[in-house]
Amino acid sequence: MDNEFQKKLKLYKEGKLNKEEVSEIESSIDKFIAISDYLNNDEKDFFEELKQQTTPEGNITDKSLKIKINLRIILLTVSSVIFALLVLILLFFTTSKITTSIFGLNYKETFVKREVVVQFAEMFIPQYKSNESSVSSSPFAQQNISVFLKNSVGNTKIDTTEIDVKYSFGKPVKSKTNELPPLISEEVVATSNHESDTISGFKVLENAPFGTKSKIFIEFNRRLSAEDIKENFINKLGSTVTPFDITPIAIINSNFILANPSYYEFRPVFPYDSNNANQLEDNGVKQEQYLNMDNQAHKNSLIGNLHIIKNNLNLLQTMFYNDMFNDVNFDDLIKNVEDNGAEYMGIYIIGDSKELLKLKGSPLIHCMRVQNIVIW
Repeated sequence: MDNEFQKKLKLYKEGKLNKEEVSEIESSIDKFIAISDYLNNDEKDFFEELKQQTTPEGNITDKSLKIKINLRIILLTVSSVIFALLVLILLFFTTSKITTSIFGLNYKETFVKREVVVQFAEMFIPQYKSNESSVSSSPFAQQNISVFLKNSVGNTKIDTTEIDVKYSFGKPVKSKTNELPPLISEEVVATSNHESDTISGFKVLENAPFGTKSKIFIEFNRRLSAEDIKENFINKLGSTVTPFDITPIAIINSNFILANPSYYEFRPVFPYDSNNANQLEDNGVKQEQYLNMDNQAHKNSLIGNLHIIKNNLNLLQTMFYNDMFNDVNFDDLIKNVEDNGAEYMGIYIIGDSKELLKLKGSPLIHCMRVQNIVIW
């Protein structure tokens, strides 16, 4: 806006311009108003457009920030959870290991207890032989001893069963044993409690086909020593039977009945260390004497087995019955065997059905029962 226009504008305000000059100045003022309106409208449009451009970017920035914060929270939470789980797992295994080391059976003790379970099975279920055993462990001093038993004649398997004993904190607490066959004390009874039958069992063998093998149980009409059994029964059968085909059944006093598996094959001596190793010396020689039905070897084997029962009665009761032998004085039983030796009331024999007929007519037989007959 120049000086001349400013002067005319001042004169216009004072009313000193003629009509032509007034018309000219008002025309100029209208132009300025139009330009001003145009500029004001353009500025509004510009700011509105700018607002529309910046607002989405701001929203994107806010969303990105929120996402980053949420991800960080999630990562921190996951890391905390993983760390807590790792701590719990470490604590679990550490506590379990400490508990097991303090209260559980160590590897030597589990070896001993497993052998005891096997020996007990052969004492009280002599119809079966142990062909496999194992020990498994769980956290916090929980251990399980399993013994697998097989009843067989020759190469033929009759049936099988299993004994499971659980140890918790070093103590036998329960047995998961499958239904077991009768214990030997339930299977046989003292001679004086039933009539003699020396015929019917041998008739079964006479009718058996040639080439079959049988398991029989012979009950004596009086107590015999190991050497008596060898002289009157084993020698008659000669080489047709081996010592492993024969299982003598002992009786102590008038009613304590059990098998007498070789104590010399019971390997552990507990505590199992060098101070007790001398107890295992000459076991090979003693085992040969036992297999040859030596009276002294059988006597010492039975005494050893009675000591195993006495020292592990709680385990035996866990395996079979809770009150088993509660009223038995094992020191008296051991003294009886020390004075009288191992006395047998019967014997299991596995052999050729026709060869076993050689025992027919023995004056020492009270009765004979055939347990199983199989084809070789």
